Amino acid sequence: MTEAHSLAIPEPASSLYFAIRKAPKSAQTPLRALYTLHKKWREAATYSDQHQAVTTLNWWHHELENSQTGEINHPALIALKPWLNQSDFFQSLQGLLHGHMHWHHLTRVDTLDQLNPTIDAIGGNFAQIWLSIVGQTNIDTTHIGRAIWWTDQIRHIGHNLNPTRMWLPMSWLKELNLPVALLLNKQQPASERARHSAALTERLIAQAKSEHTQCQNLNGTAKSLRLLLTLREQLLIDIEQHPEELWSGIITVSPRRKWWRALTLHN
Repeated sequence: MTEAHSLAIPEPASSLYFAIRKAPKSAQTPLRALYTLHKKWREAATYSDQHQAVTTLNWWHHELENSQTGEINHPALIALKPWLNQSDFFQSLQGLLHGHMHWHHLTRVDTLDQLNPTIDAIGGNFAQIWLSIVGQTNIDTTHIGRAIWWTDQIRHIGHNLNPTRMWLPMSWLKELNLPVALLLNKQQPASERARHSAALTERLIAQAKSEHTQCQNLNGTAKSLRLLLTLREQLLIDIEQHPEELWSGIITVSPRRKWWRALTLHN
């Protein structure tokens, strides 16, 4: 079995599925390897069993370190072998893993400034690695990573909030006079959760939109990553139009609309 057959595949018709298919053929397997690592590290960072989470993330830390001496075992790292000897690439991959490690240990955030380093470690490094794979290394991915991260977090806010990881800045909740207990009460009907959290949802959407605004002049950026960013921006537009649905399900952009966006994305 080849390494490619051992790699995770994004859900058919998902944004990542279309974005990876937009990349050159030679880059599609390495991008799947990036997706595989990102997915495994994200899942490990949110394990409910603390011992399992720490053990898994530490194993990956050692596995990544060992890759520098030629000891590469995991199919995803094997697929990324041509880039692992590049110091900038390795640092970005290591930074992505460390970002997920930070996310695992994050329990409370008081201000946005405290949250940004974790966002940049995860979102910024993910975007930087993506561009390195497709042959671009001179683009600042800070706002690209933040735009994608915020949109993804908002999309899942109705399901991923829990008392052990309160990633929302507490200063925001205080300004909005929104008690944490009320926000975390999943026994309430979705309509009540939406009503109580309306001002917070508006604040989150505004934050994501501000990051997307910073990404408008990306004509020289690889089409594959621009497509992912474009689809996330479309998702944010849909969320803004139906914010109450965040608390009753997961808002998605239809496969047909994603396909059309992919087809009509300009150079």
